[in-house]
Amino acid sequence: MKLQHKAWALILIVVAIGAGGAMLGTRYLVGQSFDRLESERAVREGERARRVLQQQHQALVASARDYAYWLDSVQFLAGTRPSFIADNFDAENLGYLRISEVLVFDPEGQVHATVAREGEDALREVSRDRLADLRELAKPLLASGDAKQVLKTFRVKDGQLELVVAAAVHDPDDGSGRVHGAIMMVRFFDAQELTALADVLMTPTRLSFEAAAPAGEDTYVLPVDEGNDELYAVLKDHRDLPVAALVLTLDRQLQQKAQELTWQGMGLAGLAGLLGSALLVWLLDRLILQRLQRLHSDVQRITAQGPMLAAAASSGGNDELSHLGDGINRLLTRVRDDAAVQQAASERQEALQLQLLQSQKTEALGRFTSGIAHDFNNSLAAIGGWMRLADEDLDKDHPSHDALQQALKATRYANGLMRQLLAFSRQSAPRLEGLRVCHLIEESRMLVASGLLQTCELVVSCPEKTIWVRADLTQMQQVLVNLMMNASDAMGGSGKIWLSVESRAFPLGADEVVPEGAAGLAPGRYVCLTVRDEGPGISPEHINRVFDPFFTTKTVGKGTGLGLSVAHGIMARHGGAIGVSSEQGVGTSMHLYLPESPAPADAVDSGMPGLAKTNSDRQLLFVDDDQLVRHAWGTLLERQGWLVTRARDGEEGWHLFQQSHHGWAVVLTDLSMPKLDGIGLAQRIRATDSPPPIVLMSGNVSVEDAAHLTQTDFAAVLHKPVDAEQLQAALKDAMAFSG
Repeated sequence: MKLQHKAWALILIVVAIGAGGAMLGTRYLVGQSFDRLESERAVREGERARRVLQQQHQALVASARDYAYWLDSVQFLAGTRPSFIADNFDAENLGYLRISEVLVFDPEGQVHATVAREGEDALREVSRDRLADLRELAKPLLASGDAKQVLKTFRVKDGQLELVVAAAVHDPDDGSGRVHGAIMMVRFFDAQELTALADVLMTPTRLSFEAAAPAGEDTYVLPVDEGNDELYAVLKDHRDLPVAALVLTLDRQLQQKAQELTWQGMGLAGLAGLLGSALLVWLLDRLILQRLQRLHSDVQRITAQGPMLAAAASSGGNDELSHLGDGINRLLTRVRDDAAVQQAASERQEALQLQLLQSQKTEALGRFTSGIAHDFNNSLAAIGGWMRLADEDLDKDHPSHDALQQALKATRYANGLMRQLLAFSRQSAPRLEGLRVCHLIEESRMLVASGLLQTCELVVSCPEKTIWVRADLTQMQQVLVNLMMNASDAMGGSGKIWLSVESRAFPLGADEVVPEGAAGLAPGRYVCLTVRDEGPGISPEHINRVFDPFFTTKTVGKGTGLGLSVAHGIMARHGGAIGVSSEQGVGTSMHLYLPESPAPADAVDSGMPGLAKTNSDRQLLFVDDDQLVRHAWGTLLERQGWLVTRARDGEEGWHLFQQSHHGWAVVLTDLSMPKLDGIGLAQRIRATDSPPPIVLMSGNVSVEDAAHLTQTDFAAVLHKPVDAEQLQAALKDAMAFSG
């Protein structure tokens, strides 16, 4: 097939594609425009239909309010105006107000009186089979205690739509807002009402109780036939659930017009494409294709004779084709030199490809190294911390002392290897003992940090001063963990749990209310630990049985009923008590009371060299997302005299920082953490008044980044794993520098 014929075919194909695209585009744009108009029309008609029906509903609400806010209604419910129903709800008045049924409820939700319109002139009582459903609708209104609250809803009963409203009855002159009962009015939206609505809308209208609305759609359109669509305007009850739909019949005149315009536009586009393609083929053949054929013949001749022997190609004119002929002639004279240049370029290209491949391998290794550096260094930090703890627990002449020292050297060697890899990648019966209450809370919080509370957030509040008790750490942890897990279960594993500490003296004054569980305590000072949730609360019939053995409200397999019973026994053996307070819909609080005791004689002997022994100078906030690192290094720091508060991520650390009443001596944080990283936490802390020094301890920070961070947000930057002496020196220097 000749190039000339191919060019003709290509032009025809391109023009055909362009014309087809124009035709389809015209069809799409016109169709979209008219579809949008149809959609906007449907939305307007649906909103208008709903608005008209809502106006009727609101008028019914106004009638209910008028009677509910009337003194006669209060007197009727009090029994002093028995003729209230007969005087106000005769057949004529009900017909005028278009009310089908009226029900009056007393404050307990019992039906006080009913009346229903039957036909035009007859009255009867509301049938018993309807009373139960209507009474259930009125109960939330009466239970709210709000005199101004109104119920407005739709419902479907026996295949008929009903407009239901209810208003609380109260004395308008009584400022207390007491609810004396409720008046409910029902309007049957029957065929007569539907006909009246259709006359107002000037559109054929019907009700549908079966069509399922698309998710989240209040108005939608379904096709019926070629000339009509049906618009469904969804009606929802007071729970925002669909109960029925107003169905309006809409014609398709706009769609038919759109189809006519679409075909006209497509026809014009096709005709224009045909004429344009014919003109383009003639011009292309005359101005380009014939000259290309001559040039093609010259190239064939040069190819057959060889570039060294062939004569020059003809190049008449002064345009791109003539320049192409000149270029072919110049190419003939430079072909040998160009071949040599191409050979050299090919060799250079191969070398560059090898370099690129090696660079990609290096980059992949760097990404892999930086990806595992943080977790690997966290593991090294945890291993080193536990080995240091074991080494401190052993005498220097113990046979395992040298083995532990060698293991520590191995961790330091592994740390050095990781640093080299990072540099290569260019990234840098109770046993009572003296127990500090905040230490007890911290240890208990660590036990549930592994997911025992599911997604619940634990909010801890410790007092500024150090409070001591004599208790068994294990048993008290058992009690606290059990209470926190109960709180999590009560909230379905999602919500907030508050754990607070308070010091109180008993007995209380004569005008003070004795807290739950504290009535039988001996005189003295007690520490009150409160675990509070925001769950549904405990029902009044169960509140007095929660400490009974084997009593539980949990489902089978989720509770034994022994947790609170065991907690009650543990508190009793500690000379304390446990109590519960609960409000349904608000939450439950469990109160633990332990006798407060003076600090042990050796409590002040574990101070940290070079630092003051006051509580505020020893408070350290330790933030790290690795539980092993948190536990090991937190314990090591506590042995060195710090009062350590642990947080598992930046958000929890920031919450504890804000929540604490005492000052923080120093903050020690990791870099990479979920929710909020170390830099974000440092920036928040530095924005507060008198921020403490902040030390960063990370396994994935380069030397350049460390230098930058020490100039901005951090007093010091340490690389995991770190020696205990190095960490101690860094904390001491940070405090000295900030002081």
